[in-house]
Amino acid sequence: MNERFASDLVFILVVLIVAALLGFIIGYLYRRINRDRFLSLEKDNEQLKMQNEQLKLQLDACNKLKDKSLPFNAIAAKDVFMKKITENDLKIVEGIGEKIEGILVNRGITTWYQLSQTSADAIRDILLADGGPSFKIHEPKTWPAQALLAYEGKWKQLKEYQDQLIAGR
Repeated sequence: MNERFASDLVFILVVLIVAALLGFIIGYLYRRINRDRFLSLEKDNEQLKMQNEQLKLQLDACNKLKDKSLPFNAIAAKDVFMKKITENDLKIVEGIGEKIEGILVNRGITTWYQLSQTSADAIRDILLADGGPSFKIHEPKTWPAQALLAYEGKWKQLKEYQDQLIAGR
């Protein structure tokens, strides 16, 4: 019985050693494959970050050019609205007051051009996210069009358009 026990014990030890070696080899290969994949993904991520930064710089440059491409005529605005209008005052848009202007400015919408390029749905989402449910009553669907008219200096058309609106709607 001792010989049988010893041979069984040797067999079990050999099986365990073989299993351990196989486990080590499989683990090593798995780590190596995943490390190579991780390094590849990390490299791709860095390239995408660089491309993203380049695109952001190009977008900023385009926005600066567009924002400055049309001159602001404060006298023409004052003649139509009978009050002093400052450049990029978002409150000139029917339906935007101090609080809404503050919310938009905090989100980076600081110019008429930027407001004109923002969809009404995006504006509504900003108002609800930053202002809360009390801002649900505001309907910004005409705000981009009004902002575009202000940006383009079409003061008479803006005034006529606003005269047709009731609380920005």
